[in-house]
Amino acid sequence: MMKLEGKTAFVTGAGSGLGAAISRAFAREGARVFVSDIDEKTAQAVAAECSAFTPGAVAGVCDVSDSASVDRAFARFDDTLGSIDILVNNAGIVHRDADYVTRVNSTGLAQAGELMSGSPVSTHWEVIENTTDAQFDKMFKIHMYGTFYCTRAALRRMRPAGNGGRIINIGSIMGSASLAGAPDYCAAKGAILAFTRATAREAASYDVLVNAIAPGFIETPLLDDISPETRGLFALQTPLGRLGRPDEVAGVAVFLAGPDSTFMTGQVVSPNGGIHMSQ
Repeated sequence: MMKLEGKTAFVTGAGSGLGAAISRAFAREGARVFVSDIDEKTAQAVAAECSAFTPGAVAGVCDVSDSASVDRAFARFDDTLGSIDILVNNAGIVHRDADYVTRVNSTGLAQAGELMSGSPVSTHWEVIENTTDAQFDKMFKIHMYGTFYCTRAALRRMRPAGNGGRIINIGSIMGSASLAGAPDYCAAKGAILAFTRATAREAASYDVLVNAIAPGFIETPLLDDISPETRGLFALQTPLGRLGRPDEVAGVAVFLAGPDSTFMTGQVVSPNGGIHMSQ
């Protein structure tokens, strides 16, 4: 028997990257997946792939930063897939602003060179100083507000149904270990980890298990703007010597959604190649 046979899942940001990999992995294990993304075409393409494994996948538009859009997506879920068993809050962004990307690529390499030469660090990030209100707001709206909006919608369905459920939030090692050059991203991911624990306590009485996945550096479109040299530095910092693959994170999501994790809630599982070790 497949691990998720007969289950339904709502996955955000599922048109590419981790969301697409998780959707496909769920479908391989028998789940009918609601593939949601702000980009309808990519959602439809992934839903078609999922339906090849388990018929009944549905594509839906969802802008997680907009509570009205989230409510519409969940209403469509109700109409097409019925009751919800699993929610994966995956949608996320990194800044694509050209000045920001240039600063991240150049400053990290400059500081690495200064440290390796034995010189004091004289190249400064200055990211917090230059982050605008709009940039900070957008990061939190998509990551943290989106996680809240979707969790609220899911719990409003899971609790009355009385069948329990699973909520899986996609955090990051940056939410605990942090990373220079991405203060708002680190803050948003840290908020998601705290929200995960709070939700796990609240939802425990009706058997909804809530956990987070905090990946390290994974080969997804979020890293497209990172220079080859910076990617090399990420790999050098990782004990396994490489970046992770989306399927290596998707396998963790299947575990948290399936029958092998029934005594886990409020936890953070971190597939990161050893770059961050704790506990």
